[in-house]
Amino acid sequence: MTMRERDEPMTDEGCVAAGGVVRPSCGGDAVEGGPIDVDGPRATQQVICVVCEKAWRSTYELTGYSPG
Repeated sequence: MTMRERDEPMTDEGCVAAGGVVRPSCGGDAVEGGPIDVDGPRATQQVICVVCEKAWRSTYELTGYSPG
C-alpha cells in the first residue's frame, strides 16, 4: 500500500488519539523509534516512518509510576 502526504499535518490531539504510532503527515503506522531522552517529568524520542522515511520527535510526559 502506498501512503500519500496528508493535505495538512496531523494535529497534536490527532497524534495522541492515534496512540502516537501514526505518521503525522502520511498516516503510515510502520514507525521506528530511537533512544528516549529523559529530562525531569518529560521525555522525547526521535521517530521515523519506515514508509515515507520522514522523521519527527515525540514528546512524553510522566503521569504516574509503578513501584518496582
